[in-house]
Amino acid sequence: MFSLKLYSKAFIYFFAFVSLCTPVCAQEQELNPVVVTDSFNELHLSDFLSSISVINRQQIEKSQSATLADLLLGEAGIEFGRNGGIGATSSFFLRGQDSKNVAVYIDGVRTPVDQIGSLQITDFPLAQIEKIEILRGNASALYGDSAIGGVINIFTRQGIGKPAPYGSVTSGGYGLIDVNTGYGGVVDDIKFNFQAGNLSSTGFSAMNTTQKKLANSDNDRYVSNYFSMHLEKTIATDTALGIRENHSYSDNSYDYATSFNHPLTTDTHNQTKTSKLFVLYLQTMVNPDWKSRVDVSSSKIEYEDFLNGSRNISYNGFGLNEGQQKSLRWFNTYAVNDKTVLNFGVYYSEDEQVFTGTNGDSYSTKRFSRGYFTGINRSMGNWSLQTNLRQDVMDIANTDASSVLTSIAPTSTSGLLGVGYAINPQWKLTTSISNGFSAPSAYDVSQNTKLSSEKFLSKEVSLNYLNGTQLFRTVVFEMTTQNSILYDDNGVASNTYSTENKGIETSAQTEWASYRVKASLVFQNPRSVTYDEALARRAKRYGSLDLSRAAGEYEFGTRVSAAGERKDSHFSDDMLSAYALLSLYASKKIDKDWTARLKIDNVFDKDYQLAYGYNTPGRTASAALVYQPK
Repeated sequence: MFSLKLYSKAFIYFFAFVSLCTPVCAQEQELNPVVVTDSFNELHLSDFLSSISVINRQQIEKSQSATLADLLLGEAGIEFGRNGGIGATSSFFLRGQDSKNVAVYIDGVRTPVDQIGSLQITDFPLAQIEKIEILRGNASALYGDSAIGGVINIFTRQGIGKPAPYGSVTSGGYGLIDVNTGYGGVVDDIKFNFQAGNLSSTGFSAMNTTQKKLANSDNDRYVSNYFSMHLEKTIATDTALGIRENHSYSDNSYDYATSFNHPLTTDTHNQTKTSKLFVLYLQTMVNPDWKSRVDVSSSKIEYEDFLNGSRNISYNGFGLNEGQQKSLRWFNTYAVNDKTVLNFGVYYSEDEQVFTGTNGDSYSTKRFSRGYFTGINRSMGNWSLQTNLRQDVMDIANTDASSVLTSIAPTSTSGLLGVGYAINPQWKLTTSISNGFSAPSAYDVSQNTKLSSEKFLSKEVSLNYLNGTQLFRTVVFEMTTQNSILYDDNGVASNTYSTENKGIETSAQTEWASYRVKASLVFQNPRSVTYDEALARRAKRYGSLDLSRAAGEYEFGTRVSAAGERKDSHFSDDMLSAYALLSLYASKKIDKDWTARLKIDNVFDKDYQLAYGYNTPGRTASAALVYQPK
């Protein structure tokens, strides 16, 4: 159960803060921004049929979050698990789906996954992000493989207006230091942005040694350095050529609690990660009705695992993972008339990973994807219609250390049909049905070449209200999976697993009596039909409430995030207790360019877990100084 006592304390502390301020009118929230995630068309949020939310740069700074997972905590439809602190392995669950069934894009480029389908980039620096669009629900008809729970679309910062520097410095609990700086703007026909930063933390022990007694109880530190560049030049009327480049390096210490003939209580483990991303794009207006864009990208990512300072081969014999991804995406929007917009395009990617041991032995995985998609958005008076169709052809291969090759080539077709009806200018009713797929991972293929893609069916109905500074959305959804991949007790993989999730997802934003209010609440029942049990690390109910008030150059606020009891794993009876966390924050505008911010997280120092056996931060305070010319 959520703690009502904690909610009460949250409000008491909040009103103690705001009682010191004089009443003012709250600034209008950006409730109807332009988004592209749902159809590749630039439309206002209220015109889309799917459930989408947007986190802009101002909201990112206001949150004072250290990681992407912390920023998304409490957003409707999103849960996550994490094995420790900053930089630790994190799993995102959208609409109750497995973490492998979430697609994450950065500037239109899909982030890579490892040999078992897990996301490889979950610690992307928040300082580099301009906005995030979150699409909840099955989006395979637009984004292809594994976009079942939804899509997290990250857009990095780019130059706007007169060239100027910007940056911030943050200091906080567990030795957190976050420093970043950038310079960007527009000069004649060139738009540019350069940014660099460093984030470090002395951390805490990732594992709870009362539950995992063999783990080392020392603090697990994290350090990350990053650099990004964006250049765009207008080369002709309505045509621009641009490049984006991102480099990052991180070193994360972690705990391990399974014995491989090592004294784990004194062992030290750490993993370094180096990633590089290069994107070249061309966007043009072919004619007044046809907008086209081509993205060509190349990314490299390298993980190296260390045990007591040497490459770690004690788990599977391979301590170095080198991955490379090349992709091409061409997408178009064509306005047939003022009521009908057609979108179409193609997508191609090559992914390869090589795992190397200390003796030079290695194995590799390869994944080739080809996707073809089209869709129509049409308005007819009070009615609106969206249809999308996509076909994906994949080649997935695994070559083991003995040069034995196993491979499959699945083909899948995904579709979406959505209908909306505007009851009046404020109220809108929408419904959709869609199917999707998740292809076997390279590791799955190495275990069984007769596997086929997992199949998903999604249905939802939503009621939406938007009027000035008030936004309300409630969605009733149902998602079922068939043909899912399951490993039995002997490690044999087969398509014999099925799951379902039914629920109600509600979110709201408003301004009331000079207060800003943002809230979400989800009731769901994610369960394994095969085993008649709850899915791991997903709560039947969770939500958040954020209240803030501006008074002149000051702003004060409080946030409560809560989640119910969760089962930790199918392979154990361990349970994760319900929790409710309170945060307090405040800011002061020093002048038009400088802002000082303070935040206290987990005010009551609650002990909670996001994964059994792993610790989470206690009460922490942070202070930030932000420079952002207006």
